[in-house]
Amino acid sequence: MSTINLYTWFIDRELTFCPPHFVKTRTIANKENIGWIKEKLIGRFTFVPAIDGEYVMGEYSPAFEDPKEAILYELTWS
Repeated sequence: MSTINLYTWFIDRELTFCPPHFVKTRTIANKENIGWIKEKLIGRFTFVPAIDGEYVMGEYSPAFEDPKEAILYELTWS
């Protein structure tokens, strides 16, 4: 039997907009770290256009409601 992440199963954590209190990160999102966000973190998040250096069309970085999760993401993936 596989383990189900209840935070992913019961809660719609990924938002389609970025509230002003969300903390934006600089590390670009990819398939690997998006999966990590969904499985390892528990708070709400969204994706915003990349803010590190020059903007490249189609590159997005996550923004988190919980500043601690933003820091953990940056420390893990930057």
